[in-house]
Amino acid sequence: MKLFMDEYKGYIFTYYVGLIITLTYCKLMNFIKTSEIVYILFFNTFIVSSFIMYKYITTKKSYEVFENGIKSLDESILDLGKSPIGKNVSNILNQQYEQYRSNIQEQNKIHNDHITFINHWIHQMKTPVSVINLLLQEYEGEEISLNIHQELDKIDKGLNMAMYFARLDEFQKDFSVEKVNLYDDVIELINKERRLFIKNRIIPKLEIDKDLIVYSDKKWLRFILEQIIINGVKYSKDHGKYLIIKNREDDEYIIIDIIDEGIGIPRKDIKRVYEPFFTGENGRKFGESTGMGLYIVKKVCDNLGHTLQIKSEIEKGTKVSILFKK
Repeated sequence: MKLFMDEYKGYIFTYYVGLIITLTYCKLMNFIKTSEIVYILFFNTFIVSSFIMYKYITTKKSYEVFENGIKSLDESILDLGKSPIGKNVSNILNQQYEQYRSNIQEQNKIHNDHITFINHWIHQMKTPVSVINLLLQEYEGEEISLNIHQELDKIDKGLNMAMYFARLDEFQKDFSVEKVNLYDDVIELINKERRLFIKNRIIPKLEIDKDLIVYSDKKWLRFILEQIIINGVKYSKDHGKYLIIKNREDDEYIIIDIIDEGIGIPRKDIKRVYEPFFTGENGRKFGESTGMGLYIVKKVCDNLGHTLQIKSEIEKGTKVSILFKK
């Protein structure tokens, strides 16, 4: 209403100035009586008011858009009435909407093609990694074999992270909730990462009930646990001896705690560890950090309905907790 009145107050003012000048001239020339002046004023006010009300009713939607703006793309296809201004504004907004939709479709196609290429490339790269691992079995125990295995593990983990990151956008199509035995999964992960534990001289301590069951997606949960365990081991090198994995529960959650005795996370970094590409002070010290691990972990936990909590003290260690709803 305010914008509408701002638009028409100039016209109203001009109209009344012209009317008063005309009536004053007519009175001075004795063309009309005083009583007729009052009647003319009232009659013209009625006509102007009726016109203003008509214009307001027919253009109300347009002025509401002008005042409030458009908060979503769908609002740009609103019907703004049959008035000339409403029709023209609707046409412009519809044209803009079609342009945006066309651009979005084009960008989505480019994005999907990119994701498809990345996924194909990752799977292609995994094949030679697997072949090299098989070939290295012939030289098992030799120092050069151990060094090559370590580098291959880094490549494999990097490829896995890229693959899971690429799948985040279509998470809803790529997960299935089922019963998961956490003890079996953690044991399997520890065995898989035994070289990492040995290299960093960290001893895993498992304090999980053998029959502990949670509801989650087995594949994505394994990625979550793997990332947290790898971080715990990596940042415990030369600082701690144990990586403790245990379970507890309260009235609402089953909780898995992964506790290291490493360098800890600085307080200024703790709130930013979920940001993409954020490596923080520890990432600069240790290197080889992409800053994407915990970002993906947090996204996956949110999508699965799990809660992720991190508590840390400098030089004392870090506790990462995953909370599963009962």
